[in-house]
Amino acid sequence: MTYCVRRLSTLLLNFKPSQSIPALRKYSSVSEDKLLYFAFRGRGEPIRIIYALAQVPLKDERVPISLDHWMNIKRDQPLGQLPVLTCSEGTLVQSKSIARYAAKKFGLAGKSIWEEALSDMIIETCDCSFGEIGAKIVPWKYLKSEPKPANHEQVLADVKEKIIQTIEFIQKGAEERGKRFIISDEISLGDVMFYSSLEVAAAVYPDLMKYNSWVEDFVLNFISDDRISKYLASRPQSQLPI
Repeated sequence: MTYCVRRLSTLLLNFKPSQSIPALRKYSSVSEDKLLYFAFRGRGEPIRIIYALAQVPLKDERVPISLDHWMNIKRDQPLGQLPVLTCSEGTLVQSKSIARYAAKKFGLAGKSIWEEALSDMIIETCDCSFGEIGAKIVPWKYLKSEPKPANHEQVLADVKEKIIQTIEFIQKGAEERGKRFIISDEISLGDVMFYSSLEVAAAVYPDLMKYNSWVEDFVLNFISDDRISKYLASRPQSQLPI
């Protein structure tokens, strides 16, 4: 939901130009938190959605897809990559670490250790499958930083097959639990990561958002949340489809 930003940072060098809201942990509506990420969804979007769910302001600083601009700020980043979250506690890097931090801070990581573990499982599973879009497809399809592979149709088919396996795995667990969302009756981190992954995948495989009735119901329930629908309607246009 998602791909390796370290790889993306390297590729940019060659770039050619109405529901009730569940109770959340109390947190000041005045936030000093700032997210620095590229001007598309990618690995930054789950973090943005978490703040929208928590209804906590986030300074969302979007870096244009420009080699010159990126090189001007790259050396100032802790690992020379994005995203970077700056908050009152300090600075965080690595997208999944940032997402987990924000979700725990706002009470969206799960109500028990077990629910947190389920969320972690979904995060890692999505990263291992949806993440291949960034590793194997984005460079030649969107960034044009690598030539289209001769076997590109097979690459697309193989990645899609792996993503479908992930969807069916997540669906099976969700149906066994029998809750409104994947883990519980309230939106949690696992839902955010899965939805964000589907959004990225839909740029390459538009049919995945309607893969089956379970996926359609999940997407509808997720985007019908007032906080999510408000965010989706107001977010800036992505510079890339992903």
